[in-house]
Amino acid sequence: MPLVIFIDDSETALASTRMATASMPIDVKQYTEAQVALADIQAGMIPDLVITDLNMPVMNGFEFLQEFRANPATKRTPCLMLTTEARDELKQQGKALGLTGWIVKPFSPTQLKQAIARVLRLPA
Repeated sequence: MPLVIFIDDSETALASTRMATASMPIDVKQYTEAQVALADIQAGMIPDLVITDLNMPVMNGFEFLQEFRANPATKRTPCLMLTTEARDELKQQGKALGLTGWIVKPFSPTQLKQAIARVLRLPA
């Protein structure tokens, strides 16, 4: 099964993503700190998809993405931003860093599932 990593400093947001994806044929690993997720990835855990928040303490979503893209093993791994931010300049900055897509909170479970299914080419 594909491994999907969620990174968000909000436990509530992580609970929402967990409930939304419970019926999907994916393995889910969740992190409240981007730097901890990055350490696991650098230690050899290679996700099939990463979904990260933008505004987090210590390491934000863009900082995570820069480090994530610098790793040859994850250079082409899809990465979605799941955030309350919707400004075009931030979306452009994310795209320049290699972001695959952008989902604005609050999201519907269907919207999240469709985005994951599309990126991982899973049956709808």
